[in-house]
Amino acid sequence: MSFLTVSAVILLGPPVLMGCLAVVENLRAGELGRVRNLCGGRLPTALGRSVANAFWSLWLTALALPFGRGRQPRPTPCAAPPVILVHGLYHNPAAWFVFRKRLAAAGFGDARAYAYSSFGPSFAQIVSDLAQLIRETAASTRPLAAHPSCGRVLLVGHSLGGLIIRAACAEAGVAEAVAGVVTLGTPHRGSTLAGLLALGALGRGLAPTGTVVSQVRALPVCRARALSLHIPTDAMVLPYSGSLLDQREKDAGWMEACLGPMSHVGLLYNKKAAAMATAFLRDCSRDVGRG
Repeated sequence: MSFLTVSAVILLGPPVLMGCLAVVENLRAGELGRVRNLCGGRLPTALGRSVANAFWSLWLTALALPFGRGRQPRPTPCAAPPVILVHGLYHNPAAWFVFRKRLAAAGFGDARAYAYSSFGPSFAQIVSDLAQLIRETAASTRPLAAHPSCGRVLLVGHSLGGLIIRAACAEAGVAEAVAGVVTLGTPHRGSTLAGLLALGALGRGLAPTGTVVSQVRALPVCRARALSLHIPTDAMVLPYSGSLLDQREKDAGWMEACLGPMSHVGLLYNKKAAAMATAFLRDCSRDVGRG
């Protein structure tokens, strides 16, 4: 094979393979019709858009990874509640470089990325460290409050990051320090793909009956206002229902919204996803201010 052919296979292979797996798994679970309806009846077109989106977003994220290991940007003074960003499996803070700019443009200049390793530390340790960061961040902003909702924090998690946030909010002294939560493409009910292909205990724990998903679903639902954003063409959270909230979360006031066709990683760069997230966080800030 020529160099160009080999390069095309290497670059296009993962997105195309994941797209095929998404079709197979949703078909096996009896959810392909539901996905088709959410895509406006144009499933081939939607899948093509998702694969194209996965192609550039996946490789952009991979190329950005080395830049997430360095020093993080200093937050601006508290003109709005601090936002703590929690990345997904195998990512690092570089995943947020576009989302952070959109937060700043919406008035959330204090955006702090929480970093953890996908290999080595246990889920419990990762959760405990985030809980401590939430408590410390909330406490540090109270004396500097230039906004009535300072002294509380806002949380945004992508994929596994959403489950880490949910677990951290169940720890002592955390829920009252949280003003609002947004999750992006989080496997609230788990992903069969994780059970099949994930590397490491943390990744395998994302299977529907895995340790991570089971632990989170056994915990009390976070009392803060929360919004879960998901997509019908997610090729990493499979089947589609893995992205959905349970009734108990809805009963607790959590909201969810399905966006258009794109990829799991593409959620991090999507303008509409960022706009919906920032609008929700702004409402949460106002609610705290009125309180």
